[in-house]
Amino acid sequence: MPTAWETLKKITKLSDYETLPASLRHEIERTLEQVKKAETIYQLKIQLRGIRPPIWRRVLVPSDITFDQLHLIIQEAMGWGNYHLYQFETSDAIIDVPHPDDRFMTLWKDKLDSQKTPIKKYLSKEKQKVLYTYDFGDNWDHIITLEKIEKRIEPLTHPICIKGSRACPPEDVGGVWGYQDAIDMMKDDTRKQERQEFLEWYDEWYGDDFDPERFDIEEVNQRLATIRFK
Repeated sequence: MPTAWETLKKITKLSDYETLPASLRHEIERTLEQVKKAETIYQLKIQLRGIRPPIWRRVLVPSDITFDQLHLIIQEAMGWGNYHLYQFETSDAIIDVPHPDDRFMTLWKDKLDSQKTPIKKYLSKEKQKVLYTYDFGDNWDHIITLEKIEKRIEPLTHPICIKGSRACPPEDVGGVWGYQDAIDMMKDDTRKQERQEFLEWYDEWYGDDFDPERFDIEEVNQRLATIRFK
């Protein structure tokens, strides 16, 4: 492993380490050690497939989390209730929580345990993507894209959302088709009775007015703060 001075020579024009004041040498070595120990951070974009205008979130997470941890992050970042099963899919693998009946299934892809598989196994280069499906009734497909890889000296203690757009659809609304029908119903004066029933159902379950354009980043980060890494 290269010494602090050898590393320094590669990135600066200094030629004689010994001529530097001892305090500066100490600070340089301390900084270089911090850089070596810096945590790798992924900037991920989570976008629901099939909905326009798009519903999406951009989050920061450590590269060494598991797919099961990423599932929990997606749930909180998007605003889902974590009531249903899920899976991740890559070009050659299905990643989910194993079930005893899985041994009877014949798959053309590897079957991996999401609680043991780190995301960096399949997300290691910028622009790589995986598919995340939540609720096999409504089939909410999300495209997860690794947008950026960064180093961070101060480790993340919880995931952070830095941007996003639009509200998460309600649970059990009927997937993309059902959600779009609900949006259309809100604009159609001939469906007033249906609209009233939908709004009453939404208020009963969510205790709020239905607003598909609502996105509150502070609220999202409050939920994400409940997921601790350290």
